Amino acid sequence: MESIPKTTIKVPKSTLEEIKGYCIKNGKQVGDWVETAWEFISKNDFDIYDKEATPCLSVTEKTEKEHSQVEILCKLMAEFITAQKQVVLPSPELIAHASEEKARAEAKIQEQEKEIQRMQEENIRLCNEIKYLREWKETAGKELIRCKGLFSSANQEVLKELGLHR
Repeated sequence: MESIPKTTIKVPKSTLEEIKGYCIKNGKQVGDWVETAWEFISKNDFDIYDKEATPCLSVTEKTEKEHSQVEILCKLMAEFITAQKQVVLPSPELIAHASEEKARAEAKIQEQEKEIQRMQEENIRLCNEIKYLREWKETAGKELIRCKGLFSSANQEVLKELGLHR
């Protein structure tokens, strides 16, 4: 920086601290910051006392065109994504109906599992009963054969029905 005469500018202490913090963070001198800020204000014909104006940087025509193209592409992408969501996602009514059907199916599964359990228990009971009846039949047959010797006049037809005829 060229040697220029120094002067003092009165600013509130809090503002000076913020400017110093900015300058330290960016490796600049406070004088450079003031000079750059003044150049910006002058170049952009910006009145700092106008409460309604806001500063803006000038944009080249090329940058404006690129910005416009980016905005158009973003809008097209948003439309595309929205259309894809509408195509891919089922309607809320369809989702609700499917949820109801799923709940009914799960209830039916539980009901059928209970019925299967009941049938398995009944099957076990019947198998045990058949086993008991076979044992009883065998015992009865042995007893009949034993009695046959005692009662020689036992009815041959009864023995045939019982499958004990020899």
